[in-house]
Amino acid sequence: MVDIKTKESPFSPGKPVQPEYFVARIKEIQRLERAIKQTVAGRNENVFITGQRGIGKSSLAGFIRSLAEKEHSLMGSHCFLGGVRSIEDMMGVIFQRLLQDCTDKTIFDKLKEVFGSYIKELTLFGMGVEFTKDRSELRTLVDNFLPVMRKIYEQILSSGKKALILILDDLNGITDVPQFSQFLKSFVDELATSGKPLPIFLVLVGLPERRDDLIKHQPSVARIFDVVDLPTMSKSESEDFFINMFDRQNVRITSEALSLMVGPSGGFPMLMHEVGDAVFWQDKDNRIDGQDALTGIMEAAQVVGRKYIAPKVSSLLKSKTYASILQIIHKKAPLGGMFSRQQILEALPSGEQKNLDNFLKRSRELGIIEAMEARGEYKFVNPLHQLYIWYEAKNKQ
Repeated sequence: MVDIKTKESPFSPGKPVQPEYFVARIKEIQRLERAIKQTVAGRNENVFITGQRGIGKSSLAGFIRSLAEKEHSLMGSHCFLGGVRSIEDMMGVIFQRLLQDCTDKTIFDKLKEVFGSYIKELTLFGMGVEFTKDRSELRTLVDNFLPVMRKIYEQILSSGKKALILILDDLNGITDVPQFSQFLKSFVDELATSGKPLPIFLVLVGLPERRDDLIKHQPSVARIFDVVDLPTMSKSESEDFFINMFDRQNVRITSEALSLMVGPSGGFPMLMHEVGDAVFWQDKDNRIDGQDALTGIMEAAQVVGRKYIAPKVSSLLKSKTYASILQIIHKKAPLGGMFSRQQILEALPSGEQKNLDNFLKRSRELGIIEAMEARGEYKFVNPLHQLYIWYEAKNKQ
């Protein structure tokens, strides 16, 4: 029996993947690495990484930053802007993060000189750095963002670094601020017309709706940023992901278990990590078989359901009629597959048929199911949600 104290799951449910555990996305990585090389050659490159929730946007951005730093001698930071609602506050986050992420003491000391009075507190070689919160000082940084970035580049260049990378992630909130779109356009246009190149790779990371917000406020943003849209992972990519991740802990996986795990994950890295982690802890002999996979998948469905949709579906499950409809859908639709209104209507008792349209409308409003291109066809937003809702509906019945 494997000693649980010696086990360490290679999966990262609920958080971005560490670069050393990143698997797949070869085409996207190649495309982004081309942009890195163009930046090193002296250009400003701008990319927007987008895709659905749970598709692995932040993990890819983190991997690209690691690749840029280790393989191409760039330096920069990965800034999460959740909760930021102004350009001034964004400046504080960017430059504080830049100082905190700097691990080279020589460069760190030079950056301290650049920021001078903007640093209010400094402990433990930057780990305890506190940047100014004074609005007027931050406004000065907004108005002089390009000159400040040039100074930073000059300092890192003398220390062997070749370019800058700046990743702005978790854009919920800041894209609602029209000034953010204007700031991006002004920065890129000012740099392009200055006649003095600055090798900086600017990466934005967010949902498609966040990009739409930016374009709504400033249509030119559409031309400024190349778009890297992450699709769901293919069956073969998903299989390679599970095989490689389990192999890191010397755990083998049977073909049956692999097939079982790929389906419910739906090609979403977020779900793949949830499934992989739950299945990993079922292992007792360094071999994942079908039973390990089934047990882990049901556990993962419960975890994902409680995390993301439990409050949403509670109102649906209170209705016996809706719970009955959910059971019928589960029987008619394969996990992750489509179902039609007509299929469900024909399977319902005549007295309950009138409730189907209300159920479909309510489920779409809650974001549990989505309409397909063909009229009257639907599918669950993701397979684990379907499994969780079926399990809960069964318990309610």
